[in-house]
Amino acid sequence: MFDLNTYQKEAKLKDGTKVLLRPMVSEDQDDLYAFFKAVPKEDARYLRDDVASRLIVEEWAKNLEYAKTLPIIALKNGTIIADATLNRRRFGWKWHLGTVRLFVHRDYRKVGLGQLMIVEIVGIAHKLELEKLIAEVPDINISAIDAFTKAGFYRAATISNLVKDRENRPLDVVVMIKDIRPARDETYEYDF
Repeated sequence: MFDLNTYQKEAKLKDGTKVLLRPMVSEDQDDLYAFFKAVPKEDARYLRDDVASRLIVEEWAKNLEYAKTLPIIALKNGTIIADATLNRRRFGWKWHLGTVRLFVHRDYRKVGLGQLMIVEIVGIAHKLELEKLIAEVPDINISAIDAFTKAGFYRAATISNLVKDRENRPLDVVVMIKDIRPARDETYEYDF
C-alpha cells in the first residue's frame, strides 16, 4: 500500500541539481508563500488562484486533506522550487479521475523539473488507482504543454475563450489527458 505520509524522493535534474520531492505539510506555509510571492506578474495572471494572497496559502496549509488534494513540492536545499497538485474526488462519477496543476520557479524551467513533477504525479496516481489524469493549460504556455506531452499526456481538446486572465482577457485552454489504467470493462446486458 502506498503511504503518502512517508513518501519522499530524491532526484537529479538535467543540469545536476539535486531536488527532494515530498508532500506539502502545514509547516511549509511560510516557505510556500515565499515561493508564490516571487512569481512574476506575467506568470501569476494565468494561475487559477491569487497566489500572492497570504490568506489563500494559509488556507491551503490549514486544510491539508491528501485524499482530496495532494500537493507535492520540490525542494532544493530546503527551498521550494516547484509545486504540483493532484486533485481528486473519492465518490461520484469522477472518482477515477485526477486533475493536475503545476508551477515551476522560473529559474528551474528547461532542466526537466516540470516533467519530473508530472511523472511523479502520474506514478502516485497509478498507486492510488486513478484511471485518467487531466491537465488544463493556457494554450500560450508552450513549455507546460511540452512537459505534459513528454510525460505521455495527449491533447484532448482546445476550448476557446474558456478562462480569463487577471487582466480580464480571454484565454484558450488546452485540455490534456493521460490514461493511467484501462477503464473497467464491464459487459451489461439490456433487456429491451
